[in-house]
Amino acid sequence: MNDIMEVLVTLLVFGTIIAIPLSFLWFDHRTRKRGLDTLRIYAERGEEPPASVIEGVTRVTNPWGNPQPLNIRLAPRPQQTRANHLAHAAASTIIAIGVAGIVWWRVSAYGENGTGIVVGCLVALFFAGSVAARLVYAYYASEK
Repeated sequence: MNDIMEVLVTLLVFGTIIAIPLSFLWFDHRTRKRGLDTLRIYAERGEEPPASVIEGVTRVTNPWGNPQPLNIRLAPRPQQTRANHLAHAAASTIIAIGVAGIVWWRVSAYGENGTGIVVGCLVALFFAGSVAARLVYAYYASEK
């Protein structure tokens, strides 16, 4: 019974974590679709929509609320160096080893085998995969 409650709580937490951004995306999609439907009505009539309608639809459907494009020159992204990738790989290695050590200790000392152990294993695997990816990036990165 206790394991079922742990699984239900985990599903509820992760379900909430997933549902919140998905609902934001859905509301944004619905708002943009309604703006396009408004413009479609004018297109079906063969009329040019008034400037106030275009301005209102642009204001509602533009996520930043600014209808004029900004003339901003973005600075070029700095190239990541081998040292940068190796630093990330080192940090991920420490985290992976630390989490794996905690999992090993909890299983060997207390015989645990619950949800926390599974999550700990997944976290350790995630960071181990991150180490592998960073080492590949470091191999192909410039030395500067």
